[in-house]
Amino acid sequence: MTVEAEGHLHLAADVPPPPPPPPPAKRLGRMMSLAMVVGTIVGSGIYVLPAQVAPFGANLVLAFVLTGAGTFLLALCMARLAGALPGGPYSHVASAFGDRAAFIAMWSSMLSQVTGAAATAIAVGGAIGVAVPALASPVSITVIGLVTLLVLALVQSRGARSAGRVQVTAALIKLVPLVLVLLLVLLLVARGGSVQPLAPVPLTLTATIAAAALMLFAFTGFEAGTISANVTDNAQESVPSATIRGTAFVAMLYLAATLAVLWLLPSAIAAASPTPIADAIAPSFGPSARTLVALVGAVSALGTCNALILLSVEVARALANAGDLPASFAAIDSNGVSRRSLVAAVLLAMAMVAGSVSENFLSAFNFVALVSAVGALVLYLACAAVAWRLQVVGAAVAVPALLYSVAMFWGSGGEAVLWAALLAVAGLPIRWFSRRASARAEQAAAPPEPVA
Repeated sequence: MTVEAEGHLHLAADVPPPPPPPPPAKRLGRMMSLAMVVGTIVGSGIYVLPAQVAPFGANLVLAFVLTGAGTFLLALCMARLAGALPGGPYSHVASAFGDRAAFIAMWSSMLSQVTGAAATAIAVGGAIGVAVPALASPVSITVIGLVTLLVLALVQSRGARSAGRVQVTAALIKLVPLVLVLLLVLLLVARGGSVQPLAPVPLTLTATIAAAALMLFAFTGFEAGTISANVTDNAQESVPSATIRGTAFVAMLYLAATLAVLWLLPSAIAAASPTPIADAIAPSFGPSARTLVALVGAVSALGTCNALILLSVEVARALANAGDLPASFAAIDSNGVSRRSLVAAVLLAMAMVAGSVSENFLSAFNFVALVSAVGALVLYLACAAVAWRLQVVGAAVAVPALLYSVAMFWGSGGEAVLWAALLAVAGLPIRWFSRRASARAEQAAAPPEPVA
């Protein structure tokens, strides 16, 4: 149980304290924490989302309201927990439901982050291949993906603040095409022009839910602030603010940018376009629009990959600190970095990228990426339940957040959910061996009992 005092909650007595934070000069600042949230949510999905939802007409607006509200409620649960309890999600879940539940939630989240880092590294190569056709071969894309991971590993070896600088820069750049389409619509209206109508589709509950299902994963990543809380300066103030403001900002930007694209392009053309944002700005920027959006897409994927590596390292460190992974994964250097966790995460992601050069592997990898994305939903569901149980939010927030989490599972498909569950359970033997090894080490280190 936890005890409330001075507006905050204490961790349960049997929950280990969070890992030691890095030196102050190596921590994320307030703006960097915000960039972690915004930059992790805004990945490559938004660049194709207008094409996916174009056929739904005005239903997409209702779907955005539904999805944005659900995401915001989940973010609010995490933000309130971050403000009330020290540490990150592991500490929060363990305080409410015990260490086994915390392990399953964080293990699932870590798998999601490592696989996501591999997928976004490949996306960097793919986007550069679009901008520079000579680099569009599968081998070139794979090499670029591997180099991306190595460069980011080098950046992150210098500390969380170094990764935070990359995150702020990437977050600002990746917003450029989204802001451009908004400005083009404003200019069009200011000059007396007319916007394209949305697809003439009647408003129905079925169409709204179908459109919302396409948006679910475009909003994932808002947990980045809370997971990186232990490497954030003044986390119990910075993280809640970054989580709430970042999520609300992205939700409004997504809706505005999607509508702007569909106001510039006829819905039928947008729905058939693999690059709707590039097509929307092409009349103003000419043939260079495709190259511009592709390069920004590469930076966008780079920023998301950067965040996912940092998050996977922090989750691994939290698990090791609790004894659920080998103790060496919790040790940090003078920069506050767990080098063992960083090397393990990057090597695993590199192995996935290297294997993706095979077409057979790529099809399997795409499914694994979906499964691991479902793994992130385990953390969402757990944190909503924790926030309600610890009474940091009321039923008016917690119940809709829980229902939305369940809806996200349902929208993922039964096969992906089943595999995600199996992967979550597969971590339990690792936890058992790690705890057993830790217990033996403690027993060996203990002073011998005096002989009577």
